[in-house]
Amino acid sequence: MVEALLEARARGEADLSKLEALVKKANELRTNLEALVRAIESKYAADPRLGGVVKNLLRAIQPQEPPGDQLLTLSSSLEKYVSSLETAVKALASYAVALDRLHEDLVRLEKEAGELAAWEELLREVAPHLAAEAAKLVAKARRLLSQPPLEDPQRALDEVELCLKEVRAHARVCRTVYSNRLNDLLSEVSQLSKSLKRASRAQTPLEAGKLLAHEESLKRLEERLEEALRRPLELKLDLTAVKRELEGIGRELAELAESALSGEESGVAKELERLARSLESRSVSYASLVESLSRRSGLAIEKVCYLLYALEKKGYASLEVRVKV
Repeated sequence: MVEALLEARARGEADLSKLEALVKKANELRTNLEALVRAIESKYAADPRLGGVVKNLLRAIQPQEPPGDQLLTLSSSLEKYVSSLETAVKALASYAVALDRLHEDLVRLEKEAGELAAWEELLREVAPHLAAEAAKLVAKARRLLSQPPLEDPQRALDEVELCLKEVRAHARVCRTVYSNRLNDLLSEVSQLSKSLKRASRAQTPLEAGKLLAHEESLKRLEERLEEALRRPLELKLDLTAVKRELEGIGRELAELAESALSGEESGVAKELERLARSLESRSVSYASLVESLSRRSGLAIEKVCYLLYALEKKGYASLEVRVKV
C-alpha cells in the first residue's frame, strides 16, 4: 500500500515537472513570437509597399489558443500548444528575413528601374527596339513597386529579384549599344578632322573662317562624346542631334573640297579615302593602288597617276612611298 502511494506520488511529481517545463517553454515561445510581431510591425506595417504583405502575414501566422485552466493538467494539450508556437516562431523568423531582403530589393529596383527609364529615353531614336523593351520592363518594375504580391513575402521576393535581374541585364545591353553608337560617332569625328586638315592645306582666305569654325565644332563634339562615354545617364547626350551636326559639317567640307578640286580629282579623292579606310594603315604597292583606283573611278591608269600627284600637291592626299630595288 505504501509502495503504491509512493509510486503515484512520484508519477505526479514527474507529470508536474513536465507541465512546468512545457509552461515555461510556451511562455518563452510566446514572448519570442510577440517580439517578432512587434519588430515586423514597427519596421514595415506603415510601409506603403509592404504594409499589405505584413498584414496578411500576421493574420496567417496565428498559433492556436492556449489550453484553458481545466486542461492544464493534460500535458498533451500543452504539447500541441507549444508545437504550434514553435511553428509560428520559426515561420515568422523566416518571413522576417524575407521581408528585410524584400525591402532592400525594392529599394534597388526603384533605383535601377529609374536608370533603365533614362536608357529608354536615350535610345528611343538610336535603338527603338531596345527602348521598347526597356519601357516594358520599367512598367513591370513599377507595378511591383506599387503593389508587390500580398500573399507571401517569399513569393514577392522571388518576383522582385527576377524583375531586378531582368532590369539589370537589359540596362547592360542598353549601355553597350549606346557606347557603341558613341564610338561610331567618335570615329566620324576623327574622319572629319582628317578631311578638315586636308582641306586646310588648300584653303583660301575666304574659307579659313569656315574651317576654323568646323575645327572648333569637331573638338567640342569630341569632348562631349567622350564625356558621354564616362557619364551617359548624367549627360544624356542626344546622339541623333550629334549625327545631324556631323553630317552638316561633312557636307560643308565636301562642298569646300569640290570647289577646290575638279570633278575627276574629287572622284579619285573619294575613292582614295574609301581605300585608305579599308586598308587600315596597311601598306600596298603603288601599282596595286593605281590599278584599284583606276577600276573604281573608271579612269585610265595614266590619268590616275597624274591625279594622285595633283591631289598630293594640293594637300588633299598624303602618299608615302618606299622604294625597294
